[in-house]
Amino acid sequence: MRSAYQNMNKKQTKTKKRSWLINVIVILYTLITILFFGYIVCINMIPAKFLIPVVVLGIVITLFVIFLMMKRRKTMIVNIIGVLLACGIVVGYGVIYNYLSQAFNFLDAISVDQNVEVEQFYVVALSDSEYKEQKDINGKEIEVLEITENIDKVEEKLKQEASTTFKNVDSLEKLEDNLLNGKADLILLSSTQYSMITEENEDFKEKTKVIYTITQEIETKNEEAIKDENSKHTIENGVFNVYISGIDTSGNIRNVSRSDANIVVTVNTNTHEILLTSIPRDYYVTLHSKQAKDKLTHSGIYGINETVSTVEDLLGIDINYYVRVNFTTVEKLVDVIGGIEVYSDFAFTGVGIKFNKGLNYLNGKEALAFSRERHSFASGDVQRAKNQQKVINAIISKLTSSTTLLTKYSNILDSLSGNFQTNIETSDISSIVKEQLNSMPSWNITTNTLIGTGSYDVTYSCGSQKLYVMVPNSESVEDAKQKINTVMGED
Repeated sequence: MRSAYQNMNKKQTKTKKRSWLINVIVILYTLITILFFGYIVCINMIPAKFLIPVVVLGIVITLFVIFLMMKRRKTMIVNIIGVLLACGIVVGYGVIYNYLSQAFNFLDAISVDQNVEVEQFYVVALSDSEYKEQKDINGKEIEVLEITENIDKVEEKLKQEASTTFKNVDSLEKLEDNLLNGKADLILLSSTQYSMITEENEDFKEKTKVIYTITQEIETKNEEAIKDENSKHTIENGVFNVYISGIDTSGNIRNVSRSDANIVVTVNTNTHEILLTSIPRDYYVTLHSKQAKDKLTHSGIYGINETVSTVEDLLGIDINYYVRVNFTTVEKLVDVIGGIEVYSDFAFTGVGIKFNKGLNYLNGKEALAFSRERHSFASGDVQRAKNQQKVINAIISKLTSSTTLLTKYSNILDSLSGNFQTNIETSDISSIVKEQLNSMPSWNITTNTLIGTGSYDVTYSCGSQKLYVMVPNSESVEDAKQKINTVMGED
């Protein structure tokens, strides 16, 4: 009798323990489900026509799983099935949350500290000179281009570290010649000036050496906000312009550099039209803040805001947002998505890579070479701008017409991290995604490239030195304005 009573007590104790454990699991599962769906609603990325059925289905599944876990039976099998389903669903929540949080963390990372850029400055000597390191330049005179941007802090640092003095020169060409001809022992160049010289004179690297490098953080000027909150041209209103600036460097996206690729993307989400307007890098324009003539590519030296404002002046439009990418962005992204296919109008060789007339399948390195080559074409920079448009179209096509984005989502974000910069807010991007999911429209993408006439003239960034420039064709500029206004519904 006592034994039977003890057995009954043991069963009741086990039942109570099981019930307590089940109750805890049910409470945790319910809380996690509420938090997950609350997060889905808060990100405001899924249209109501999808969100409502998803939430309703989620509630039904949740109630069913809870029912299985709470079901009172002699056997535990139904409860176990319920617990296993709950665990599996929670894991699914975790995977989805991880994907979404990766995206939002990435978006937050690319939009912080937008006004801080980094530039390197080099103390350069002849390769066969006695100068080898910092201590060798103590008390020496260094020549520098007098209009060099952000040079004051660098000069002050060198004066403190090596007691140097400085002599101003009025052109980059003269600065280069003075060093190569022995008229100057040392010169100071920004990284962008160094790139300009080596682009024109391939032997400069072999004939010289960098003695000392100074890295300087620069707060870019931002007197005018690119994004006007009162503008009718916003993502929210569905009509806006985005400026794509491709800088001519690899590595850190915050490095000060020339704007090598320049494309205005005009978007109308109401008519589902996109217009890509490419501007040749050598376009001879008036720099907005300097009110002096220079190549468009040189505007990047003074920050993305300078480039955007200069193009606004040129085309008479408002540019609401920008995207800034570099060489690393293109290489990594194209490799991660498995390469792209582009059509070449010509057979040519760029950076030692041969391209056929017709379809070419390109990896990251090849895609970058294809989009940068200009010397192989009679139209030079104009054809390069067209090739850049082809690469952009191919990347968009690869991302949207297959399972690439879904299957390589994490790798794509990793490839862009540190190589991508924008002032588009996370909420605006969510709005674009929501609208795309809501109507799933097919987009009409058209392209246009500004043209001009080759010439040689002085540029603000190089002083009195004359460089190759492209003088804008006024009809081409007016035509571009008209096409942009037509897409924006303002013609």
